[in-house]
Amino acid sequence: MRKDCHIPTYHSWRSLRNRCDNKHTWNYHRYGGSGVTYDSRWDFYDLFLEDMGERPDGKTLDRIDNTKGYFKENCRWATPSEQQKNRSCSMLITFNGITKNASDWALDLGMSKSAVWQRIVKYKWTVEKALTTPKGVRL
Repeated sequence: MRKDCHIPTYHSWRSLRNRCDNKHTWNYHRYGGSGVTYDSRWDFYDLFLEDMGERPDGKTLDRIDNTKGYFKENCRWATPSEQQKNRSCSMLITFNGITKNASDWALDLGMSKSAVWQRIVKYKWTVEKALTTPKGVRL
């Protein structure tokens, strides 16, 4: 057994390879089964560690662009909040030339994410109406 097999960075490396390579992993269909691959350098833990550095406390491996695979330029160590915002199911909203996810718009506007989502998806408001109508106003 490797002396470093229990450290967080090693665990992240094993997990990414498992998601992409192991057809029996519960989430394989979202990764390897969907064509997500990783840099062949990352067959070797030492090269993964060289590219990504040690995993900081409270962070996990995240792909910056989820349409691409795991490689140095497309990966980062991210907080759970950053990862949540980067999910493929996150609602991206563009208003006045600025694109953010619904959570960030909600935070900026002092309302809940569900309020932003409901205004746009459930009630079919325009983005402008949804983001400029004051909190608590129902039309």
